[in-house]
Amino acid sequence: MPTDDMTARPTTSREDGLAAEVRTLLRTGLPIRLAAGPRLLGLRGVQARARRPDDPSSLARALDGLLREQLDRLENTGLAEASRLLFGAEAATSGATLTARRQAAADASGYEVHHFRKRIEPKLIDLVAWQLRRDSDTFMARHATAPELRAATRPLVLPADVFAWEAVEHQHALARLWGAVYLLRAELLTTARLASMDAPATETDAAATRALWRHALVLAAAAEYRAAYGAALLDRAGDTDLGPDQIAAYAGWTPPLSPAADLILVRLADPDGSLADFTARLDAARGGSELTADWRRALSGRDRDTDPNTLPAAAPEGSTP
Repeated sequence: MPTDDMTARPTTSREDGLAAEVRTLLRTGLPIRLAAGPRLLGLRGVQARARRPDDPSSLARALDGLLREQLDRLENTGLAEASRLLFGAEAATSGATLTARRQAAADASGYEVHHFRKRIEPKLIDLVAWQLRRDSDTFMARHATAPELRAATRPLVLPADVFAWEAVEHQHALARLWGAVYLLRAELLTTARLASMDAPATETDAAATRALWRHALVLAAAAEYRAAYGAALLDRAGDTDLGPDQIAAYAGWTPPLSPAADLILVRLADPDGSLADFTARLDAARGGSELTADWRRALSGRDRDTDPNTLPAAAPEGSTP
């Protein structure tokens, strides 16, 4: 039987009205329209994620993405699925009435619907509001920003100075890392789009395989930066905790892999190689084919009943079973 025990959280979200706005937002659910409350749209995490902070529609889209992210990372993992169903973050309840979403959430969590509405739903609202507040409180400290690019009006000419050369080498390493991250993000977006369109499995699998290749290249770029400059970014004043591995995660969610699997992918990743080279080497590694297959299923959503933390680690090339 499920229990009503949920970890107590600070009440600041209630005191500043954030939970009340989350409760109002729940009535229509996801996707978020323009009618979100001013406290929600004014969160620093929302403002920073919006492409145009002065545009209400841009703020609404940023809040939509942030809320989905927090539902995916719900602190009470036992009610994570129910929360996504309740807010309409799952395809099964997206756009549905609150009554239908509540019933689906109650069924998924094993509660009678009236008990869920009175006892569980208010606690979930408070928890989501607390997570949104916490995100804003910590966003600026952990948010990574790609190097700013500006239109050049003349060729880049460096002085014959060792410090200038070292600075450019560091910028080169950063550019390679961020470039790999954005290329991975492109493949993750493509895979998600194909999965949502119910595209043929061959197309979705091909996109997921490209994402795995790009993921390996991100891991390799992060390892290269870490080996040369350490575990913290050198130009992040006041934020020594943010390192290349954290930047790598900004591409989007990827199926968790074991440390051993990460090491294998780093060894197989060749920035000058092709996708075909990478897949051939991974298939030749013991367990590589299984890793690829499980990655595809997890990324395309075809194994929702499988624990993504159990993806196997491929063995080094040349090893024997």
